[in-house]
Amino acid sequence: MKTAELKRIAQRRPFRPFAVRLSNGARYIFNDARNFGAPKDFHAIVFFGQKDIVVIDTENIVEVFE
Repeated sequence: MKTAELKRIAQRRPFRPFAVRLSNGARYIFNDARNFGAPKDFHAIVFFGQKDIVVIDTENIVEVFE
């Protein structure tokens, strides 16, 4: 996954939900801007769930669903 594309999708205003699929088959849905976090260089993203927090290496993202 190219970090520039992910950054463009994640920083859209107003925020629009999107999901990512990882190389291991896991899928994370970002329904709200509060579910998402990233450092400035987007080398990783963070999923803030209701009961868990997952740090995702952007190298493991194989697909983004808008």
